[in-house]
Amino acid sequence: MSVSLASLPRSLTLQVVLPRAAVLLVWQALNHWIRLPVPLAFVLMAADGLFLLWQARAFLRSADAHVQSTGAMAPVWGGYLLLLFSGFAALTQWWDALLIAQAVEEPAYAEQRRLEREALYSLLVSADGRTLIFDGEITFGLTKRMRQLAEENPGVDQVALKGPGGLIAEARGAARLIRQNGWGTRTDGLCASACTLVFAAGAERSLGPGGQLGFHSYALQFQSGLPQINLQQEQEKDRAFLLQQGVSAAFADQIFTVPSAELWLPGRDELHRGGLLREGTR
Repeated sequence: MSVSLASLPRSLTLQVVLPRAAVLLVWQALNHWIRLPVPLAFVLMAADGLFLLWQARAFLRSADAHVQSTGAMAPVWGGYLLLLFSGFAALTQWWDALLIAQAVEEPAYAEQRRLEREALYSLLVSADGRTLIFDGEITFGLTKRMRQLAEENPGVDQVALKGPGGLIAEARGAARLIRQNGWGTRTDGLCASACTLVFAAGAERSLGPGGQLGFHSYALQFQSGLPQINLQQEQEKDRAFLLQQGVSAAFADQIFTVPSAELWLPGRDELHRGGLLREGTR
């Protein structure tokens, strides 16, 4: 039986080129738009592998008939190269599908930043649902998190504080929240720097057996400085707040005479006289 010279290219086009192009386009669409489950990705890869083998077998039959009829090997070698290229293209798409299927989805940048900030402190609710327990650095987002926990636990009426301080701007936000809700504050450890501003916002303020308050004047977070920030004005804002909270003028003045690199740890009696402690019965 004679075979025309056009039969092999036609077979290659219909059995390999067009079907393989369609399959690769489908893989690209899946990899671009869909995150396949790993088991489904393996099933599709196996099905595509079997289809690729069927295409190769069909081409080899046509190639054998072509060689027996014409003896020309050039079109056959071209078909082999095309099949090899198709195999590499399929492997690339399969590999992409697996990487996408197994990838751990990263949180958005804003969510990453939030998680990084929350890692600087812990904020919990006591077992009886009455106390927010804070320990760590005061940083952006603390006020919002405190408000969320308070909304979820309407019985909250006190904040327990412990930490080395942090951002004054965020401490002011937390202080406003405490003052607006009439919560009390207490510390059972060291509450220093910006933490004391939050402590001073309490309607009632107490020290536990190991509680201490540490004070010093303000410093810029970055040594290069920010020309729009006037430390003296910022200290005056918080001095006025302390006076509103019943802290004596002499005590408030003493706070801002302490160098920012040092820490003043007044005793319990001195804190009472200065108006920082306002202990009641809860």
